[in-house]
Amino acid sequence: MNHCDFHYSHLLPKKPGILPLEETMTKKCRRCGAEFITRSRIRKRCDTCQTVVSAEKQKKANERLKARRAARRMCLLKAS
Repeated sequence: MNHCDFHYSHLLPKKPGILPLEETMTKKCRRCGAEFITRSRIRKRCDTCQTVVSAEKQKKANERLKARRAARRMCLLKAS
């Protein structure tokens, strides 16, 4: 007997497949509450809110990067 005989994945419940490309679903935006139509199961925000949130996240990431670079610069100056 080899290890392949002990697999039981065929007994587990089947996961729902990926939606066909033509199928759309109506969702509610988690930010503004507006209804929007999408093909993606993953999306949680309407297009306008998604662009705003993306810009906010990018701004925060840039600030973190600048702070990290400044801290590293200060550390290098102190070391030399």
